[in-house]
Amino acid sequence: MGRAVPAVSLGLLLIVTGLALVADYRGIASRHIELAQRLVRPIGLGGRTSRADERLRNRFILFDRAFGVLMVLLGVLALTGGAYLSALHV
Repeated sequence: MGRAVPAVSLGLLLIVTGLALVADYRGIASRHIELAQRLVRPIGLGGRTSRADERLRNRFILFDRAFGVLMVLLGVLALTGGAYLSALHV
């Protein structure tokens, strides 16, 4: 039972975080990309964006959402493993 609780907790955390990224809940994926681009390099001059910058931003938002799908799948795997560990100690 000692390993089952952390596995189930991690699974639930991964699922919730992944679903937030996939659904772009409250613009979390968009905001994450904007913050990352601000840290790496400023976008355009005076806040103006070019088409290339906009395409790159949209591509990274899609990547964030795909990463969210992977997080959900890993969460389901961790949740299943936790349930299996819990069932072994019944």
